[in-house]
Amino acid sequence: MSNFTIPTESTFIEANGTRFAYRKFGAETGTPVVFLVHFRGTMENWDPNMVAPIAKERPVILFDNKGVGETNGQTPETISEMAQDAATFIKALDLHKVDLLGFSIGGMVAQELALQEGDLIRRIIIAGSSPEAGVNPEPVIFERMKRHGGNVDNAIDDFMFFFYKSTETSKSAGMDSLQRIMSQKQFESSEQVQAAQLNALAKWAQPKPDQDYDWLKNIPHPALVTNGIEDVMVPTKNSFILSEKLPNAQLIIYPDSGHGHLFQFPELFAKNVNSFLDATSL
Repeated sequence: MSNFTIPTESTFIEANGTRFAYRKFGAETGTPVVFLVHFRGTMENWDPNMVAPIAKERPVILFDNKGVGETNGQTPETISEMAQDAATFIKALDLHKVDLLGFSIGGMVAQELALQEGDLIRRIIIAGSSPEAGVNPEPVIFERMKRHGGNVDNAIDDFMFFFYKSTETSKSAGMDSLQRIMSQKQFESSEQVQAAQLNALAKWAQPKPDQDYDWLKNIPHPALVTNGIEDVMVPTKNSFILSEKLPNAQLIIYPDSGHGHLFQFPELFAKNVNSFLDATSL
C-alpha cells in the first residue's frame, strides 16, 4: 500500500445554510472523486488502505453530508434530498465535473445525483448498493439495522454480520479493516441520522408498479458496479440488476465476501477503481 497520509482535520464550507465538513487530498490534477459513505457512516468510515491508492492517482474528496458527522443541520428522509445536498456541496467547491464513489446508501445517492445533475458527473462507482425498488434484504436484516445501543461487542458483531461473510478469511480481513477504520474515528453520527436514513431506505425500497427499472436508462455515465458474492444487507442480486439495466455499466463480484467487499479487498478494489476511472472508454 502507498504510504499516503489521509488528513485527520476537516475543512468547512458554507452553502445554503449548511456548514459542510470535508477533506480534500491526493493528486493535484485529474477529475476529483467524491466519496458517498454507507448507512450511519461519516467520512472517517472509509478504509484508509482503500482510499490511499486512489488518492495517489487522483484528487479525493471525503465529506459529511447534511446532518452527518461534523456537518450541521438535519439529515433528510429521502435519497433525492440527500443527492440535492451533495450537489449543493460539490457546487460550493466550484467543481464542474466529478467522479462518484458511492457505497451502500451512498450508491443510491450517486444514482440520484446522476439523474439530477448529469452534466456534473463523469463516471460512477456503485458498491454494495441497489436501484430504487430493488430486491430487499430479509425482514430480519432490516429489523437488525434499526437496533441501537448495546455494548461494543454487540456493535462489532452487527458490523461483521452485515459487512462480511461467515468464513474465517472474510471475518479476519473484515476485523483488520475495522481496526484501521476505528483507529481514525473521531466523530460519530447522531440517532437522528440513523432514523432519517432508515426512513429514506424504506422509501427507496418500496416496489413500483410494472417496474422494469426503466429510469436507469437515464444514467448514461460509465458505471462500475461492485459487490461481494453474498451481500445480506443489500442483496447481491441488486448489483446484477444495476449492471444489466444501466446502459454503460460493468460488474465486478468479489469472492468470499459480502457488503464490505471494498474493505475486505481494499488494494484490489482501489486498483479496479483506478483502472475504471483511467479508461478512455468503458
